[in-house]
Order: sequence, then C-alpha cells, then structure tokens
Amino acid sequence: MTNGYIYKDVKRQEYRLLPNSKNIKTPLLISSCLLGHNVKYDGTNNCLDLKTIEKLKEKYLLFDFCPEVVGGLPTPRIPCEIISQNPLRVIDKNGDEKTSNFIIGAKKTAEFCKSKGIKIALMKANSPSCSNKFIYDGTFTSRKVKGYGITVDKLSENNIIIKNEKEVESLYQRIENKC
Repeated sequence: MTNGYIYKDVKRQEYRLLPNSKNIKTPLLISSCLLGHNVKYDGTNNCLDLKTIEKLKEKYLLFDFCPEVVGGLPTPRIPCEIISQNPLRVIDKNGDEKTSNFIIGAKKTAEFCKSKGIKIALMKANSPSCSNKFIYDGTFTSRKVKGYGITVDKLSENNIIIKNEKEVESLYQRIENKC
C-alpha cells in the first residue's frame, strides 16, 4: 500500500510507517469488517465491493479498526445488543454482560482516532458499536430502533463525522467538493 501505513494485525492494531506519498490524503477510520476482515460476530465480514474500496483509497488514508475486537471480544462471538442506554447495558444473546467490552472498545477507538488525526469514520450500520442511525432493540428479534452504537457515541463526542456503508456516496461528494 502507498497510503503511508501498512496494516499488520487487527487484534493488536499495529501499523508500520512507510515513506509519505506526494498526495496528502485525509485519514478515514473504517470498520474492519467493511474491508473484508473476518471480525463480525459470526466470524465473517461485511466487505464493501472492491470498486468502492479502491475509490475510497484514491483520496483517503484508510485505517481499519474493530472496536469489539480491541474491546476484548472473540471472533466468532455470541451476538450482542444494547438493552439499556441509561444505565448503559449490553448483553449477548445468552444474557451474559458485555458492557465493559464495548466501553473499552469505544475508548480505544477514540484514542486511536486522536493519535492519527482522524476526523471522519465509515462504520458498519446496525452494529451495537458502530451504527450511526439504527441499532437492534435489545430483544434479539431483529427489530431495529433509532439509536447509536457505543463507539459512534464516543466518536461523536470527539467531533468525528460518522457515515455508514449505505452513505458511502456522501464520502465521494466530500472528496469532489474539496479543493
């Protein structure tokens, strides 16, 4: 990759600096599953099509991150949902408490963004960590309600612009409207 960084390990989030390219790119945080890393709860991914990824790489410096993995959850894992916002509570489908994993993942993601100067993120829709519009309602019945994932909430507190994979076209517009 010639974007300035090479990704080495999803779980450790290690990067190795390479010589800068002549074109300065805007850093973009992207959910690891959207780039094809098998970090989704069921051990699969939500990979964007190659054309979309290549178009993003033209103008953005991509940094992939999975808040749930860095928060200590295994892959695969039992599906989790937010069952309460106040107080915040996340459980898996078996009823086991997972709130602390999601909080740790959110904090580590925000710290990572700060360290890399990231102000825009492309996150996975409907995720209890990454969603910026809807989340599952906590009943494990596939019913969605308006709401934000825990990581998105933390990133928003840090003034990071959040988009999901269904809004990727708006990122292209940001590219074209920029001098």
